[in-house]
Amino acid sequence: MNEQYTVFLIGGGTGGDEQAVFTLHDVGTRCRLTCSYRNKVIEAEEDDYFEALCQIRKQLEVEGILPFCYGASCNVFPEGTVTDMSRGLVVCKVKAGERPKESELVNIFDEGYDVVPVFVKMQQQFWDSWLASLPSPELSKGKVGAAHPLLRFLTLSFAKVLKSLSSPPRGR
Repeated sequence: MNEQYTVFLIGGGTGGDEQAVFTLHDVGTRCRLTCSYRNKVIEAEEDDYFEALCQIRKQLEVEGILPFCYGASCNVFPEGTVTDMSRGLVVCKVKAGERPKESELVNIFDEGYDVVPVFVKMQQQFWDSWLASLPSPELSKGKVGAAHPLLRFLTLSFAKVLKSLSSPPRGR
């Protein structure tokens, strides 16, 4: 795979019309993502493209730059099966108190009227508050020790992303 996506950048003195080109490279079972902007190149290699995008976003944040795409939006997160099948290119849009719906799947490099770009840590905080907002049928039935299967599944999926965000950047 050698796909490319052009994404608008906001913040960091971009003037609103600056763009970055993201190039995807499959490296065996790994996903390498390259971001070219302002005559600079940032690379990340992770288990999936969402994780790689998060690593690149952390480096862009130093300059106050946010990509204007669903992968950087506060209201999207990887969903285990979908993320695995798409290698992290497809994520779910979520709303407080609601479980994800198949109709809410989006490509991480697409843009839309509902994109709300945020820094990686803010996206994580939104995820935490979204998880807390979900009703848990097991808890309401008195099964305090049992976690809802969807919550457990989604939590494990995002735990992988959190792990990658807390580890030191890998060299090239």
